[in-house]
Amino acid sequence: MKSKKNLIWLLLLILSIGVISMYFMRDKIFQPRGKPDAVITAENGLPVFEDFSYLRIYYPDEDGLRMVEKKIPKRTKQIALAEAVIEEFFKGNEDSRGTNIPKDVKFLGLYKDDENILYIDLSDELRRNFQGDALSEYLILKGIYESLISNLRDFNDFKILVDGKEIETLGGHFYLKYKLKSTVITAYEDSSRLSDE
Repeated sequence: MKSKKNLIWLLLLILSIGVISMYFMRDKIFQPRGKPDAVITAENGLPVFEDFSYLRIYYPDEDGLRMVEKKIPKRTKQIALAEAVIEEFFKGNEDSRGTNIPKDVKFLGLYKDDENILYIDLSDELRRNFQGDALSEYLILKGIYESLISNLRDFNDFKILVDGKEIETLGGHFYLKYKLKSTVITAYEDSSRLSDE
């Protein structure tokens, strides 16, 4: 009977030592390879690791749309993520050739309605600084739409506002009083039909 108690105590001791060693060794065993994305030193001198996420941004290019992954500080809320997508889109991509993204466009806000339509409010520089033809206008609108739809999951569609108001058109070729999905898909279907004729 006494030997059974001793055996149980010995097994508990071995198990405890194993659990404690795994606790202290987990950093060495599960340590990620390479350097972390960012290390910020806190006020107390201890490192703080910041999480990052990647956005897929579709930039207009002379060859169509070009997808570029951009690294940003992690955002968990969909509205904050949408804001990051729009800001990154209008920063532009230094590698894009022949892009006509209007310069100096300011992001003014995002609004969501009851139907999960996201309204993107941009400054009038979007309209005033646009220089391009129908294809350029289409690629900008399609780039905004593809960038938003590929990074967000909570919205049914998107609508562009300028200075808080609906506008007729960006450059005179596409009607922006409709939602973005119908604008870019209808334009694509129309161009496909014309090329088939």
